[in-house]
Amino acid sequence: MKTKKFLIAFALIGFIDCSKNGVDNEKPVINLTTPTANQQFTAGQTINITGTVSDNDEIHEVHVIVTNKTTSTEILHFHDHIDAKTYNIINQSLVAAAGITYKIHVEADDHTGNTAVVEIEVNGN
Repeated sequence: MKTKKFLIAFALIGFIDCSKNGVDNEKPVINLTTPTANQQFTAGQTINITGTVSDNDEIHEVHVIVTNKTTSTEILHFHDHIDAKTYNIINQSLVAAAGITYKIHVEADDHTGNTAVVEIEVNGN
């Protein structure tokens, strides 16, 4: 019984010590609302990229990169320095072209170097 209490106390002290040292191992959280993976768009239709990014401490920067998968051409590259706990990805859009598969890459970094990435593909018909 004493061993169990000792282990619990030791673990609790270690947890408190890590909190005091400010060790941040949590990646930002990216919630891509639109578009959805493999969504189909007709030629000429606008593809709106929306969502949120949050972090337990503070987001440093967010990148939204859209690439034409066939040609590997970068169609859109948005980059913003945030310095806040939450961020709305708003007003990022492009117009779909027929026969194109787009890779949408959203990347977020916090100030301690933790990185989160979400990638999806959508198609123009």
